[in-house]
Order: sequence, then C-alpha cells, then structure tokens
Amino acid sequence: MRKLRLVRIPRHLIIAASSWLSKIIIAGVQLVSVKFLLEILGEESYAVFTLLTGLLVWFSIADIGIGSSLQNYISELKADRKSYDAYIKAAIHILFASLIILSSTLFFLSDKLSSLYLTSFSDELKNNSGSYFFIASILFIFIGVGSVVYKILFAELLGWKANIINALSYLLGFLDVVAIHYLMPDSSITFALVALYAPVAILPIIYISFRYIYVLKTKVNFNTYKLLLSRSSGFLIFSSLSIIVLQTDYIVMSQKLSAADIIKYTVTMKIFGLMFFIYTAVLQALWPVCAELRVKMQWRKLHRIIFLDIIGGVFFVGLGTLFIYVLKD
Repeated sequence: MRKLRLVRIPRHLIIAASSWLSKIIIAGVQLVSVKFLLEILGEESYAVFTLLTGLLVWFSIADIGIGSSLQNYISELKADRKSYDAYIKAAIHILFASLIILSSTLFFLSDKLSSLYLTSFSDELKNNSGSYFFIASILFIFIGVGSVVYKILFAELLGWKANIINALSYLLGFLDVVAIHYLMPDSSITFALVALYAPVAILPIIYISFRYIYVLKTKVNFNTYKLLLSRSSGFLIFSSLSIIVLQTDYIVMSQKLSAADIIKYTVTMKIFGLMFFIYTAVLQALWPVCAELRVKMQWRKLHRIIFLDIIGGVFFVGLGTLFIYVLKD
C-alpha cells in the first residue's frame, strides 16, 4: 500500500496567508469604523480625523530605516547560525533615541505645521488643530518605532505572530471606537484618535520591552550601532522618497477639497488599497527568505523566486484593477 505524501507548503506562503487574513481584518476594521466615527465626530471633524490619519504613513519613517536594516542582519546572521541579540539591543537603543528626538521636535512644531496642514476648516477646529496634530504625531511615532517588532518576527520566519499582533491591535482599536460610540457619542477628535490607534501603538511597544529584557545582558559595541545606521540610511532615503511621491495627495486634499470630498476619497482608497495589501503580504513574507538565499549564494533559486513573484504581481494587480473598474458602479 502506497503511503500518502503530504504536500509541504512553503513557509513564506503560510506567512503570506496569515498576512492576507490580517490585512483583510485591518482593512475591514478601517472601513466599518468610518460609520461609527462619522456618527461620533460629524462630517467636518471626521475630515480632520482623516487628514490626521494620513500622517501615519509619514511617521512610518520614525524608525529611520533601522527596522529594515535589523531585519536583514537577523536574516544573514540566522543563515550563518550566529547570535543577533546585540543587533536587537542596539536597534532598540537607537529607536528610543529617535522617539525622544521626534516627540520633542513635534512638541514645538505642531502648532505651526497644523496651521499649514489643516487650513480649510472652521475656526473652532483650527484653534484646536495644534493639539490634534501633536497627539496624532505622538501616536504615529510610537507606531513607526514599534513596527520594528514586525521586522524582527518576519526575519525570524515568525511572520504569523507579527500578523496576529497587528490584526489584534486594530481589532482592539475598533472595539474602543464602538465603545465610545455608545458610551460617549460626542467625543472629540483627540479621543477618537487615541481610541483607534493607542492599541496599535502600545502592543508592539510591550513586545519590544519583553525582547529588551531578554537581551538586557548582551554586550553591544560601537561597531554594531555603526553597522545598523550605515545600512539603515539607504532604507530611510528610499522610504522618504516613496512617501513624498505617494502621500502628497493628503497635502493637496487638505488645501483643496471640501470635507465631503475628503471622506469620499478616503473611503475609495481604503477599498482599492485592499487589493495591494494582498500582494505586498507575499513580498513581505519573501523578504527574509530571499535574504537567507543571498547569504547562502543560492542565486538560481533566488532569481526564480523573484521572477515568479514579479510575473504573479503584474497579473494580480492587472486583474484586480480590471475587476474594480468593472464593478465601480
């Protein structure tokens, strides 16, 4: 009797599948929360809330490229069966310094920046725009710094844990929004921001704290900091340029569109963005796999993976765009 052979599913596809589920949950939470937030804040205040959430992408560079730099070092050292605890400890030190510097800078600049960013609203909202801008910035700086958790877990090929943490944090934020909708229906923009995004900021920071305790006794030399920062600069420049190109729409919206048009645009982008979440989940899961293959010099396998994923990505994005166009009405 022939034995049944179990199909071995590649680990990066398992991680990608968990990432798809996580992204679907997050996208669903963001869409459903629109209804509750509109009822809590009203149209104009929700438009301000939307523009403030656009800062989340800008502050994703709060980790100054350290997250991606650390992820690559972990993958490389893991492939050589070497310890990478010193790199994790050094990265946490650098990120803590980044958090303090950015938060202090925003404390002094929030009033000025908010007056330039949130110009097309009522005087009442503009008078409080500085505090709204500062609270949003602090939350998103914490989220940007905390994102290193996901890079660590993906490098350790434990991306499914990262996806669980990410999805859970957004679910908790959504539950907070539902709670204030029923318990405090007249809450402010600040309260809504904290309700939705505080869990997203706090959960990764808690994980970082536990990882730091684990590597606390590890010795770190100056060269480790230097190596992390040297490689991170390229990631920081690339990310900054990408954000400038892809996120200027929020700046234009803040100056030109009415509150109603801002809301329509935001909801449309949330729907369309779900398609890209699915493909980027595969790329995110493949990153550490490709890094290890490069260290092991398995070039043929690496090139094959890259080729297949580019072809698959072009096909998927094209098909998804056509599907959305057909169903746009």
